[in-house]
Amino acid sequence: MSSQSQRFAPPPHFNKGFTLVELLVVIAIIGILIGLLLPAVQAAREAARRMQCTNNMKQYMLSVHNYHDATGVLPASKFNFHNFSVNQLGDAAWGGYVGQVVALLPYMEQAPRYDAITAKAKAVASGSWPWHDEAPFTAPIPTILCPSDGNATQPAHLNNGRKSICVSLGDGMWHNARPDWGENAGSKVDARGFFAPFGWRSSAFVTDGLSNTVAISEMLGDANKSTKVKGGVYVTGSMHDGRAKPAACLTESRKADDPTQLVSGTDTWRALIWTDGRSVNSAFTTILPPNSPSCIHSYPSIHNCSWGVFAAQSNHSGGVNVGMGDGSVRFVSETIDAGSPNSYAVTSGKSPYGVWGAMGSPAGGETDVQ
Repeated sequence: MSSQSQRFAPPPHFNKGFTLVELLVVIAIIGILIGLLLPAVQAAREAARRMQCTNNMKQYMLSVHNYHDATGVLPASKFNFHNFSVNQLGDAAWGGYVGQVVALLPYMEQAPRYDAITAKAKAVASGSWPWHDEAPFTAPIPTILCPSDGNATQPAHLNNGRKSICVSLGDGMWHNARPDWGENAGSKVDARGFFAPFGWRSSAFVTDGLSNTVAISEMLGDANKSTKVKGGVYVTGSMHDGRAKPAACLTESRKADDPTQLVSGTDTWRALIWTDGRSVNSAFTTILPPNSPSCIHSYPSIHNCSWGVFAAQSNHSGGVNVGMGDGSVRFVSETIDAGSPNSYAVTSGKSPYGVWGAMGSPAGGETDVQ
């Protein structure tokens, strides 16, 4: 090749890699994209969990209505097992521990489970309700769980299955009332809920309208019966006999959050045993707004105590799902109007606890609840 042609030949090609600055820019862009993507993924997952929870609550209310169609009454929030026919209190030795879910099992396509539990209960003549580390009690029931409760599928006390759905006891604070207590003031307050302990009532009781009255909501269980759940569960001697003010619970919760104060008891029992019908385990009140503190009257046997304020709880952002008496499901904000926490509970008429209290009182004369 001539020297002239060599003079005009193209320069040799050299492969050039990314510079450090270019790599850092690419990494930064990827990080930004991931930062934008993760909230969207989390929101999609939460939407799916909330939808599943909504569907479970609809199925639960369908079983309540099927029960009512078959028996003519709403299931009690808790009852004695050996004899729980209409208006029957049963064997007092059983303590009324049995939860509503047990009565609803045949209407949740869980008839074999119901038969197994019935056989187990009949084998015990007296004494406490038989909490057993056995299949009828330990196996979970998907219908009563909410995926947003991170502990819902974990074994609970004595390996029992958990539940995420709780029943409404309305705007009263005394929940040991029994229908044979007659003129007892606590019994009158207690009867204001959609469900009641030992209360097998017709849906005709709900004069404010099924679509205006809350029947069920969500609750969260702790990991091991001693850790703090959302809102907190506290102990105060003020939550007694239907004449307490819910402000006492707020005061107690603030005191408990103060490290200079000592509070007795951390054993919450909230949402731990699906067969248990005691209020702390399976009920809520429409007094303090959703995700507020809950307060129980006594300690150390607080799992037996049904006096108190029990908040609906969920891990959904900003509120809870509630199942209405007509079977529909709504989302209730934790900022809902709940009236004055310095008000006493009432035995009749409109609830002093705002819109939230009105939603929980089936016969309070509040038919304009939105």
